[in-house]
Amino acid sequence: MKSIKIRILNALLIVDIGIVIFCVLAGNKDWFINSQIGFFSSLAVILASMYSYRKMIEQSVASGAVVSSNDELLEKIEDPHGVFDEDRDLIQEDFVAQEEDKKLTTLEALKKSKAFISFYRLGAYLMLALGFLYLQSSHILHIPSYLFGIMLPPAIIAVMFFWQSKNTKESL
Repeated sequence: MKSIKIRILNALLIVDIGIVIFCVLAGNKDWFINSQIGFFSSLAVILASMYSYRKMIEQSVASGAVVSSNDELLEKIEDPHGVFDEDRDLIQEDFVAQEEDKKLTTLEALKKSKAFISFYRLGAYLMLALGFLYLQSSHILHIPSYLFGIMLPPAIIAVMFFWQSKNTKESL
């Protein structure tokens, strides 16, 4: 069974080839340029966001901020404050540590939220803005084709994830 990543990339490639063939057959150069700039800039934003969120989650699991197993989750739900723990000194230390964690400065909070300030995402959004500005300054901006190009990658990825989850549920 193919990985979902491979299936998504195949679907994106097939749809993009379809757009290219349609534009060549229609002979509309402006529609082609607008849809391709919109398609690739939107795809870059989505891929950069997915990558940065994946890294953020991996770091959270590694640091213990996110519970990675069901047993740990049940322990946190059943006794979130450690009332039934055997060692009261550890409870006090945990409480003090929790209070110190709440006092994080803005700079430390920004360091922990790397997904929001990822260079990948900033570069992708810059690519989106520069693509739009290029089309606007060249006087070839065609809003319907540009929006069509921007809309396709998120729609394709959402459909592929929906089909993957549907197939997973059916196989159970």
